[in-house]
Amino acid sequence: MASIFGRVVSRMRAADEPIVIESLGRLNEYGADDLLVCCASFEERCVSAIQRMSANFRVRYSIIFVIEEPRYQDAIDFNLTKIQTMLSRKTSEGVFVIRCQRDDPVEGVAQLKTIWKRCRPKDAEEPYITLDISGFSKVYLLGLLHYLVAELNMGLPRIVHTTQTYAPSRLTQGVHQITTVANFFGSFSVEKETVLVLFLGFEAERSLSVWKQFNPSRTICLVTAPRDGNEEYLRYAEKNNDVLLAQPNVEVRRVAADSPYHIRNTLESIWEEFKASANMIIGPFGTKPQTVGIFVFWLEHPRVQIVYSFPSEYTKSYLNRKPGKTIVLPLTNVNRGTIDPKFQFSRTGDL
Repeated sequence: MASIFGRVVSRMRAADEPIVIESLGRLNEYGADDLLVCCASFEERCVSAIQRMSANFRVRYSIIFVIEEPRYQDAIDFNLTKIQTMLSRKTSEGVFVIRCQRDDPVEGVAQLKTIWKRCRPKDAEEPYITLDISGFSKVYLLGLLHYLVAELNMGLPRIVHTTQTYAPSRLTQGVHQITTVANFFGSFSVEKETVLVLFLGFEAERSLSVWKQFNPSRTICLVTAPRDGNEEYLRYAEKNNDVLLAQPNVEVRRVAADSPYHIRNTLESIWEEFKASANMIIGPFGTKPQTVGIFVFWLEHPRVQIVYSFPSEYTKSYLNRKPGKTIVLPLTNVNRGTIDPKFQFSRTGDL
């Protein structure tokens, strides 16, 4: 595990901040990339990064995950058709579609394992893989990263993410299930107390349900500090989670929305503070880039447990959100084909 972590951190240090892109170029300057992985969801943003592929973007294989959501199937099928059409023009050897259930990422990743020999990179030491995380749920994202990085030892792929623009509002209703994420069970000492680290957003029921389930001795709530300085998001997140924040032994800290390296460092400082006295559980209810940071931290500390609660349904506010900027997370060398040289890039201000 330590050698994997070393490769990950060395790549992360290539850039400390996310980069906003208008054109997504290929990574391999000598030919087609090996693999592009994305997810067709009911969210409009799942199409955005694919639409931004440059004229010279080429890839050998593409894999499209389709996470079934019966209530939103029409939107999912519509976006899937758009993605398939665009990728068919950019993919030279095959486009695979993996249909899987929302609550069972193990089954979805198992399907990927069955086709891996057919679409794996030519050179495992230097794979050219792009992962668009925009449409994935956080629990699927963790499962996919575990397979690619922890099991296959591929190192982190280039990760792109399309943000969303919206007014602060409640995003989900109800809690369907609380679970420990597969492969992230951790290793606990019965002699230690529990510290729960929750990334809070606009889904208070889900965070509160995890807090009630694990009854921690100490809770650290990490609330996203918007890059653009819009305190409205921060105030709403704190108000939305006021029941949890009013509980005893609950502390609030602020974290970046879109910098996995910052998240890894924040969690590292918490680990150093409590590793001798407490077990550590993490609940990822913030942004998807934050979830990538959680994964990178877990690579170094696999004794940490990651838990998740599934929502019963999404609100109209969630369904009406519009795509924002597309960013490349600071995990790979941005000079190796990530950004079209004609494009003047800037830091993102969206969540």
